[in-house]
Amino acid sequence: MTAGGRARLPAAARRAGIIEAADAEFAANGLAGTRLEAIAGRAGISHPRIVQMFGTKQKLFLEVVHAAFDRIEAAFDGAEPSLAALGTAYVRLLRRDPTVGLVVLQGYAAAADEAVREAVRGRHLGLMAALARLTGADALQVRTFFATGLVQTVSVALELPGQRADTAWSAWLLELADPGAPESRGDGRGLASREPG
Repeated sequence: MTAGGRARLPAAARRAGIIEAADAEFAANGLAGTRLEAIAGRAGISHPRIVQMFGTKQKLFLEVVHAAFDRIEAAFDGAEPSLAALGTAYVRLLRRDPTVGLVVLQGYAAAADEAVREAVRGRHLGLMAALARLTGADALQVRTFFATGLVQTVSVALELPGQRADTAWSAWLLELADPGAPESRGDGRGLASREPG
């Protein structure tokens, strides 16, 4: 117990709590708009403790961005290796955990910072390579997938009223890009038929 009567958390749990708090703050406010004091308050620890554990706000932001890309990769790893199935997995992730899309968008928005740009660029290119490896997609198919993913990310992030239409459009494009996939053969398992609007 600490002097204040609260049990002291193990370092790993404390770190996870800070990352969770930072995820919410950075998703809402971005790198420039987030204050470490706000993260500390949300996590229930002191601002100096965050600095001690992570060094700088930028380093903490990059940890949060890496964690968001890790969650996307995990969603892909658990899906059937087709563009439409990976698209479905991504949409489900966005709807289950909207901060993922927001954090990735904040990473792109902070790309004027060279360190952020290099880190986000590396993760983006890595995700593109993983998609190609998992599905056998060519460069145009990968770009089509990322274009539809951006539409889905924005649609979910902004809570647009036409999410069902965005999902159907994305599924249609992915099916055009991957004509050999089961979803393109009309078995009804595509992105549009799986996801509610």
